[in-house]
Amino acid sequence: MSFRVRIFLLVMLVAVSAIGATAWLTLNLTQREVSGALEAQSRHRAEIMQEIQRYGLTHGNWPGVNRLVTDLSDRTHLHIQLQTADKQVLVDSDTEARRPSGAVQAVGYDIDPQPGLEDSSPVPAASPGPSVAEPAAPQAYPAPSVYRRIGLVPRDLFGPKPTDALYGSPAALAVRQAAQYRTGLVLVRCLNKTLGTEAALGSTQPPYVTAKQRAQSPTCLKQATAKVLGDKAWFLSYWDYLDNCTGQPRRLVGDPLGTKCIDGAFADTVVTSSAVPVQLFLGARGTVDIADFGRPAIIGVAGLVMVALIGTFLIARQVSRPVRRLTGASQMLAAGMLDVRVRIKGESELARLADSFNTMAGALEQSEARQRRLIADVAHEMRTPLSNLRGYLEALSDGVVQPSPELFASLHEETLLQGRILDDLQVLALAEAGDLGYTKTPADLSELAAAAVTAHRARAAEAGVTLELDAPDEVWVEADQDRLRQVLGNLLSNAIRYTDRDGHIAVRVAAEEGEAVLTVRDTGVGIAAGDLPHVFERFWRADKARQRATGGTGLGLTIAHRIITDHAGRIEVTSQPHLGTTFTVRLPGVTPGPGRRS
Repeated sequence: MSFRVRIFLLVMLVAVSAIGATAWLTLNLTQREVSGALEAQSRHRAEIMQEIQRYGLTHGNWPGVNRLVTDLSDRTHLHIQLQTADKQVLVDSDTEARRPSGAVQAVGYDIDPQPGLEDSSPVPAASPGPSVAEPAAPQAYPAPSVYRRIGLVPRDLFGPKPTDALYGSPAALAVRQAAQYRTGLVLVRCLNKTLGTEAALGSTQPPYVTAKQRAQSPTCLKQATAKVLGDKAWFLSYWDYLDNCTGQPRRLVGDPLGTKCIDGAFADTVVTSSAVPVQLFLGARGTVDIADFGRPAIIGVAGLVMVALIGTFLIARQVSRPVRRLTGASQMLAAGMLDVRVRIKGESELARLADSFNTMAGALEQSEARQRRLIADVAHEMRTPLSNLRGYLEALSDGVVQPSPELFASLHEETLLQGRILDDLQVLALAEAGDLGYTKTPADLSELAAAAVTAHRARAAEAGVTLELDAPDEVWVEADQDRLRQVLGNLLSNAIRYTDRDGHIAVRVAAEEGEAVLTVRDTGVGIAAGDLPHVFERFWRADKARQRATGGTGLGLTIAHRIITDHAGRIEVTSQPHLGTTFTVRLPGVTPGPGRRS
């Protein structure tokens, strides 16, 4: 039985046991939680609604209500959630207690924190003496349009209730009460800011603030009163609403329609200062005590834990031995012993892991060997020209060789070759480290190929080689033009260098299936099939003796391969000895931009 199957069976055993135990516990606890939550809701719902409504009324907003909700949840052992009219959660007691939010009932209870309009009937004036018990004539009050025209505002917010016909009308008393509520909210906020207290309205009835609060800061009281009484537009909106509602003068105190309009105007005005209405949702708290499980559940959990422990121990004992071998091998590999390998036994997942480790160790060993070969190649490439330079300089110093322009030109060529090798090594190091910068712009590959052919035509003619270009159409790519010129120059230089006199070199550019394809085909000496995999390696040349008569640093094709790869392209080579070689470069094509010929 494989390691994967054993793990699968153990997990399935634990999962089935856990699902059964969880289902039984869930049904049992859910039944108890639901019954307990329903009982607690019916017992505490009125209390919760009353306290939350009072909070909203006395604060005028909801910031800080989370503390009240948390306290109510702790007292009632209920899950309490407040939502706004657009179903946004304002506060959740489970979230405040840093536990997952449990379910709540589907139907919420509306909580409107607006103050109610008290009886706005005017206080009758004191009579000078006894009067005959006769029915009093209806008292006439100005129409709402009169108040709107004169912009009437209360003359005194916190004094005795007016009794005259103008300021003591039901409509004027209602707007006075709205102004008292708004002024009270502004006052307590000023007190909180200036005195650093946590004050709220002292009462839910007019005038909403206590005499002590009004005396705490005369400055705050003056500022609050001036702010509210100076808001003429706020008062006019009240009278406009009332005038539009009544539609005509309502002069009788007890007119039902007039009373409804006053109530509506009061509510429309006070809503600008009061907190937004919310909905209350109740549910059971998402906490379970260990005592809720009972003895059978505890025994089942203990058995489940034992099964998991025993199964894990058996599997861990079989896993630990190959893991220890892998750990020891990795430590030896880190210490530099690249030839270390892990013995593979069986076909399990751990055996495949050991095989992967062996593959990785082999790759590291090969990489180290390539690195050593690179150092040796660099030393060889640098040693030969430096030895030549040293020999000639010593010969010149001893007088063995006479100085001549030809000799100095040869020495200068050797120094230039050293510079080219160092420059190519630097470019290659930057490219392999990902630090070789590219400035990619839309470029016509046909135009770049034409420029490169023109630049190398004289050299080809000197070597007796025919150089032709086949690029009738524009082929656009997104590339660094200087780097592509470097690639083209390297390919053409190699083709000219290894093509005999009277040979032929053909450069072709075309678009094939969304790709830009550049081909450089020559009729040169070709490359043996065994050498093709090494063409793009550092310092590789087809001439085994590394003769420098043909020039070159042995890094050009390596750099070209890196540049094309960094452009998300690929470069390929095919060759037949004594018949010629073909290099093919494929790059992602792009659509010609505006103003370009397609």
